[in-house]
Amino acid sequence: MVDHRAKAGIRKTLMPDLKTYQHAALETLSEYFRECTRTNDPDTAFYTLTKQKFGQGIPYRPIKGMEGMPYVCVRVPTGGGKTVMACHAIGLATRELLHATRSFVLWLVPSNAIREQTIAALKDRQHFYRQALNSALGSITVLDIGEALYLSRPTLDTETVIIVSTLQAFRVEDTDGRKVYESNGALMEHFIGWPAEATQHLETLENGEIVYSLANVLRLRSPIVIVDEAHNARTELSFETLARFRPACVLEFTATPDTEHNPSNVLHTVSAAELKAEEMIKLPVQFHRRDNWQELLTDAIAARDQLEQAARLEQQTTGEYLRPIMLIQAQARRGPAPITVETVRETLINDHHIPAEQIKEATGENNELYDIPDIKTANCPVRFIITVQALREGWDCPFAYVLCSVAELRASTAVEQILGRVLRMPNAKRKGRPELNRAYAFATSSSFEETAKALKDALVDSGFNRLEVNDLIAVAPLPGDTPPMIGLWQPSATATLATVPDLSYLPPTTAGKVLFDREARTLTFTGPMTEDDRLVLASQMNTPADQAALENLYRQSRGFSISNPPQTLGNATRTPAEHGEAFAVPLLSIKQGELFEPFEDTHFREELWDLSEADAALSETEFESERHGGQAGLVDVNEQGKVVVNFLEDLRARQMALSLDRWTAGDLIHWLEFHIPHIDLETEDVGRFLQRMIRSLMDGRGLTLEFLVHNKIRLRAAAERKIDSDRKNAHQKAFSHLLLPDSTTPLVVTPDICFSYDPNAYPYNTLYRGAYKFNRHYYPHIGDLKGDGEEFECAQFIDQLPEVEFWVRNIERKPQHSFWIQTSTDRFFPDFVCKLKDERILVVEYKGADRWSNDDSKEKRDLGELWEARSHSRCLFVMPKGKDFPSIRQKIQGKREPRFYQDRESKSPNRTTGGLA
Repeated sequence: MVDHRAKAGIRKTLMPDLKTYQHAALETLSEYFRECTRTNDPDTAFYTLTKQKFGQGIPYRPIKGMEGMPYVCVRVPTGGGKTVMACHAIGLATRELLHATRSFVLWLVPSNAIREQTIAALKDRQHFYRQALNSALGSITVLDIGEALYLSRPTLDTETVIIVSTLQAFRVEDTDGRKVYESNGALMEHFIGWPAEATQHLETLENGEIVYSLANVLRLRSPIVIVDEAHNARTELSFETLARFRPACVLEFTATPDTEHNPSNVLHTVSAAELKAEEMIKLPVQFHRRDNWQELLTDAIAARDQLEQAARLEQQTTGEYLRPIMLIQAQARRGPAPITVETVRETLINDHHIPAEQIKEATGENNELYDIPDIKTANCPVRFIITVQALREGWDCPFAYVLCSVAELRASTAVEQILGRVLRMPNAKRKGRPELNRAYAFATSSSFEETAKALKDALVDSGFNRLEVNDLIAVAPLPGDTPPMIGLWQPSATATLATVPDLSYLPPTTAGKVLFDREARTLTFTGPMTEDDRLVLASQMNTPADQAALENLYRQSRGFSISNPPQTLGNATRTPAEHGEAFAVPLLSIKQGELFEPFEDTHFREELWDLSEADAALSETEFESERHGGQAGLVDVNEQGKVVVNFLEDLRARQMALSLDRWTAGDLIHWLEFHIPHIDLETEDVGRFLQRMIRSLMDGRGLTLEFLVHNKIRLRAAAERKIDSDRKNAHQKAFSHLLLPDSTTPLVVTPDICFSYDPNAYPYNTLYRGAYKFNRHYYPHIGDLKGDGEEFECAQFIDQLPEVEFWVRNIERKPQHSFWIQTSTDRFFPDFVCKLKDERILVVEYKGADRWSNDDSKEKRDLGELWEARSHSRCLFVMPKGKDFPSIRQKIQGKREPRFYQDRESKSPNRTTGGLA
């Protein structure tokens, strides 16, 4: 059997290098921009979209002084790739909100170090940040504040210009800030020749003359503002500073949105489960502590050395070079006998014989990392970096595996940012050796519980969900006389027993992993505990309390949560995923000759079609001849009787006024052809179609070329919809033909082509938080399920069915991690997938009574029933209408045909990886 879990990636033509969760976040942002355009109100758009996503609308909190301006936040944990998402977001905002082809951007960062790194990356044409910008915006110019003071108007008229700065640099008391607001003759050309409506909001001198300042250039052009993890950008003073530039929108990308003083409008949240499933981060964090900092340092060095040995073995297998680096957090020079950077360096050299060239200091006073061009090259000797706080911002190296803090850690603020430095996965790819998939934290502490809590709080401060962190910290306290090598690179787990067990009868394979301290009655197990290890150890546990402690030990050793420790050793206390049990579901497949492969959109989108006979005329409904709000914007009176202008309407009017292009009809056709995706069509055919469309608009409807050019973004959207409508009709015909039983390439369901759930990856977006405890879910956690409502009641009903062995809440739009069925337009991800005790598969798609009969539900129901029929009823599909949950039981108790699996060689699926050819 072939497993297509890893072969079900989404085809993303515009942003092919992004992770699934990044695409999902950016798609949410794009939907928000489109909703803003539709409603002309960012408040309504935010409430509508959050209600769709979360089931409950979230109140929108506008920025004071910019009430009509879109301001939203995307929350991404540390290591999630916020910056590349911000690069793509600029293109989305330019296209979907401004309806333009270029834009002016103000990119705010929290520190000068990050400013320098961001500018260097955005200016580098080979860097993927710059490539993300170029893919959507074409020509780009990146500037700092000093360079922006000499920005030319032709550059701003023809390119997307990005100014990267800290927000502090725009404050009047700052030297650079004063220059931003001062009149500057080099910028005079920017203010010549504009209509009055474009310049009426600019700052002027007492005599009414416009101030030729960079601030006024920003105000004139209404920049897109990117707030990249700028923690200090949420004060009232900061918002007042931003308001002076009249931004088109403010987009915040952060791990820690403000929830109290100036709350962020969180539009989309990425979970730790999504990052881990996409192999972006090292998790869990293996935590060790000691009272004595020198002993702790010895342990940490041993761990790093063992990780390097593992990295060399990994390189022999995969060719990937890794050199694990340890970050050592020293104390500042204050207090009695501080453990300073110098003290740590001397200890490394004198007591551990670490070569001096392997050690670098990275502090505010002396940052030796600046002298290293690329720390990841094989000829770089660095293995130890000593810091105090300098690495908290502006430094990133996925080779950093071990964090060792010689200071007492009892507050998350002491480790929040530096812990994030060891979380990123090298090359965003899971390694073959499991010890290289974890991060390691060593802390000097007299209180294990307080330090573990500080680490967990630090992860929350790094953007991880409070409910997730118990799974992200694998705790392993070390007794004072435990050999320092135990469990550092092979993850270890420790439990305290009530009695002393007799371990003399353990088989050698288990005894070699066990260390028991009789005085402290602590049992330490090295590495993941197998089922055989667990059973043989359970036979020596003398009390129920010891049995429960062993169960916790088992879960710890395998990286699972112990926040709700089970009370018995029965199988019911561990989920099938924790057991590593296979869960394979046959896909709807297509037979081509003697070969089978998953049925996907490529099978019917490959059918040839053209636009030669297509109707190119756009009706008034398809392309309106009057722009909403006109060129003067929408003027209204508020409740206080004050005359106000709709922000988005006014923004678009000013954008139109700023456009002075003079195009021919041929220029417009060429531009449309370039900006409308048509990889499945001949360029000449698209050109002729657009030619007919422009002629129809000008000759048939009397629209001027100037109007069409000014409205080219709307025209592009209308033309794209027109072409896409013909495309969908062609695809629908090809799709319908493939569903016929007599098709030359019939659709089948065979156990040889299956999707398999990964026991170690379940990338939900939000955790289930309801009071009801589910007993038969495949994974330890349940994702994307609310704690009430009919869908929850449907899950409850399934969980209580005696015929169900286990079930899973199928995550939507995660084709690498969820079961799906291809429709004529996209993939269908049913709500629940169940394995029955008689080996059959049951798929349940809940539908409210009000939606059960709509076209989308009909297509899904038809395809689900087709999937069932082609499986000879070994796979079952049911779509309950509203609360008709008994229909699920009726489906299970219906006809059974056990012949479907007779040719299976094994019930355990043979998993493979790789992309679909």
